[in-house]
Amino acid sequence: MDRHLNLVKSGSNQSEKRVFPRFPFSYLVFRHDESDKRSYEVKDISYSGMRICLKDGHSNLLEGDSVSGEIHWLKNNIQIDGVVKRVDDDSIGIVFNGGRESELKLKDFLSVENVAQCLRSIHDYKDQVEIPTNLVCWLRADGPFEVFVWTHPDGEISRMQVIMMNHFVEWNDGKGLKSGEITSIKNHDSPLVTEEEFEFLIDPKLDELKLQFASRIVNGVDAEGLDPEVYDFLCRKLGNAS
Repeated sequence: MDRHLNLVKSGSNQSEKRVFPRFPFSYLVFRHDESDKRSYEVKDISYSGMRICLKDGHSNLLEGDSVSGEIHWLKNNIQIDGVVKRVDDDSIGIVFNGGRESELKLKDFLSVENVAQCLRSIHDYKDQVEIPTNLVCWLRADGPFEVFVWTHPDGEISRMQVIMMNHFVEWNDGKGLKSGEITSIKNHDSPLVTEEEFEFLIDPKLDELKLQFASRIVNGVDAEGLDPEVYDFLCRKLGNAS
């Protein structure tokens, strides 16, 4: 079975695993307000929380600690307050405070317009990161917001995925569209390649709101420099949702 496409069972629910290449740099950064002013990479984020890590050294944050600081994303930034809910060897999970007001600010910060502006082709960095030969389009905007398009050996498109924070939409040749929720992300590195393993809980039926979000992101991308056939394929499969 293709290592990038793996089906597993999780209790009574169907979950699926995917292994994706991981880009080693991120422009999404959390700057802690404490005296050391340390900067953390934001591994992933949603409207309710985020997962952060230090590139170098060790954090002194512990479960239950209150945190405050700014999240920076290129020209955009937002002040957040939260609580450390989980500390792992390679990341720290933080839940945001502030309720509905905080969620609205984060929705503005992580708007479709901001995401689309920040999506960039990782093939432009092919000298810095290993890209699978059958991955013909890889767009990334940190967080994670990513788009993957894969091909069969004959060059025909086999599948595509759009990852949007803790949600995803996927199309597979012969199977059509599906959607789901990301339940876990694990580093899957080896000496020769840097990857992450995503586990998804599959929706019983296609979630139209997730599809619309994915469509709006892809339709807002600056397509200059992208393969026109691949971009047209993405827009066609996701539709022109508004």
